[in-house]
Amino acid sequence: MKTAGRIYNFLVCIPDHLYPFSEIIDGETVRWKRAYDQALARMNNIGGFGHYGARLIAYRSLFHVLGSLLFILFATLVSQDLFGSQIAIYVLFGMAAFALVYQEFFLQPRTFGQMRLHGLVDVLSWIVPFIIYLYLILR
Repeated sequence: MKTAGRIYNFLVCIPDHLYPFSEIIDGETVRWKRAYDQALARMNNIGGFGHYGARLIAYRSLFHVLGSLLFILFATLVSQDLFGSQIAIYVLFGMAAFALVYQEFFLQPRTFGQMRLHGLVDVLSWIVPFIIYLYLILR
């Protein structure tokens, strides 16, 4: 479980480390993880623990959409090559959607104090690409 927890934390923190916007800390302009931490701390001071603000939610949602697209690619390849069945992609999407709902509405509120609205945006940014993909392949 410790290894799975490390992998999960690594994946959750990717947007933190790649934050491209600058912040000023003690008169110094910083980027990446330090800038992200500063922006998050500012939003927590304004709205309280668990508040990310629209800018950080939009930024993190971009990574969720990218993750969703990578998952769609992976699921498509796995369902065709490994399972050899079109039904497998529906099962993989369903399992992913269940895991996302569990993560966003159970794990992350407990771990990071994430608000429900943020969880809803995260779930939609993952599942909407699934729905669009399924719509396009079913046509």
